[in-house]
Amino acid sequence: MRVLCILNGGVEHPSSRLRVLQHLALLKGRGIDADVFVAKRRRAADLADLARRARRSHAVLVQKKLFARWKLPLLLGPAPILFDLDDAVFTVSPDERERFGAERAEKRAASRRRRLAAVLRRSHRVIAGNRFLAEYAARFARDVTVLPTAVDLRLFPDGALRRAREARRAGGRAPRIGWVGSRPSLRYLPALAEPLRRVLAETGGIFVQICSEFVDLPGVPTETITWSLEDEPSALLDLDLGVMPLDDTAFSQGKCGLKILMYQAAGLPVVCSPVGANRDLVRENETGFFARTTDEWADRLRRLVADPRLALEMGERGRALVEEHYEASAVGARLADLVAGVAGRAAAG
Repeated sequence: MRVLCILNGGVEHPSSRLRVLQHLALLKGRGIDADVFVAKRRRAADLADLARRARRSHAVLVQKKLFARWKLPLLLGPAPILFDLDDAVFTVSPDERERFGAERAEKRAASRRRRLAAVLRRSHRVIAGNRFLAEYAARFARDVTVLPTAVDLRLFPDGALRRAREARRAGGRAPRIGWVGSRPSLRYLPALAEPLRRVLAETGGIFVQICSEFVDLPGVPTETITWSLEDEPSALLDLDLGVMPLDDTAFSQGKCGLKILMYQAAGLPVVCSPVGANRDLVRENETGFFARTTDEWADRLRRLVADPRLALEMGERGRALVEEHYEASAVGARLADLVAGVAGRAAAG
């Protein structure tokens, strides 16, 4: 079976890497030959090549890329479409509002909603990253399946995980509260400034930002680590706990909780906002805590820093949860089933 995968970016793009690229070897092992086309900033000649490749394929897997409605039949041809949705692209993002202003940002979002509705109606299968996105997609699509983002636990091997646990258990160092993310998500961090100031002043700890850019939080002792694909696992393993603050907006509800899964893969407890997929990924008082207010954030962080044994136990349960439900080989097998179901019928026909 031949499947064309249309992506917004390469390995540096989290959605492309984690929703599709990390599963290509597994797809190949299942007899699915995946051809990859990165659709970002392409010339007309490239789009003509896309159309040719689509017509040679038994199915097209589109990872969140939106085309103008009139381009869909021209570029993708008659091949059945699987559309993967892992962000609330139908809403205005805070970053977009800051860059373009409210009126223009809403016009851009309205345009995306029209294009999204068109591809959802045409899709034979929609693969949604969480329940919130699935409910939206079901307004337009015939078949919608929730498939979470997955983590490759080979990046966090047992030996490295054991050494990290032993270092946390030994203590004797400043507590390291960490956050990993991309530039647009930095806007959530100022809400943590006050609780971090309180807790780190009491404990002599450090707030670690792992990103391509960083935000200044006055009064918060901060270490910055420039994100790279190769160094991300070791940077996470060197933390004591991970945080994921969000605001309760439609855009934030569309997030699929990758930060939480990465923390849990590294054996870390989590403190996060109870928004969207976070509520599914964190089992409160078992793998982490939810926090809504400044006082709640300070209390939850303080409890984990003050009780390393509790933090270790929560981290171990979080790791087990990822192994059971969010490990890449298991999620990739489910993706292969979905792709084979659509492409196989086309190949047989």
